Amino acid sequence: MKLLIVDTETADDENTPCEISATLYQVGEHKGAVASVSTLLPIDANNVQAINGIAPELTTSSIPIYKNALSFLEEMATQADYAVAFNAEFDSEVVNNFFPDLISVPWLCAMKDFNWGYHSINSHGGFKLTDLALFLGIGISTVHRAGDDVRLLVECLNRHNNLPKLVEDAIALAQSPIVEIKALVSYEDRHLASKAKFAWDGDRRIWYKSIRECLLEDFVGTLDFEVCIIAFA
Repeated sequence: MKLLIVDTETADDENTPCEISATLYQVGEHKGAVASVSTLLPIDANNVQAINGIAPELTTSSIPIYKNALSFLEEMATQADYAVAFNAEFDSEVVNNFFPDLISVPWLCAMKDFNWGYHSINSHGGFKLTDLALFLGIGISTVHRAGDDVRLLVECLNRHNNLPKLVEDAIALAQSPIVEIKALVSYEDRHLASKAKFAWDGDRRIWYKSIRECLLEDFVGTLDFEVCIIAFA
């Protein structure tokens, strides 16, 4: 099996991409990176230059070559079974909106679909790629460039001692429907919902959580209160 590890950097509230990177990664008896590509994409302005350090003037240097880089990325994608991004919900939307024909394989989320054994203290269960890398004993020298983040995720895959199972379990999880559940708690017991990482929706005035259907039964068994399903994604 082959995975296309992808990351993007964006420049504004419309998530206009200013950089894209990818590595084709082999999973199996002999695992590792097969091929990589990374390129800046020309932009006129970068509202988050202070974070990613990408000056618009620098991106103009990519004009003669970025289309060839995208063509190579598309060729790598044809060899992949799945695309993987640390935050696949974000990166897949960027790719699909700006390069709709670039990647046609299904996406997996390395943060939400892969069970690394890392348990976040974030109230919504999310965590950063750097958190995962440090948990796995990987040193970090640079961040906020697409190529750096792809290489960091590749090294996380390299460190896992049973990568085929990690990926197979992620595929099974990603194929399970997402359900939205509501915590049936009183105002006095709202702390129980918060502790269980439910989020408060002030408009609907409910504590809610989205979870894969295949995980629902086990999750409900850990709760001290009842829940009800309010929506299927």
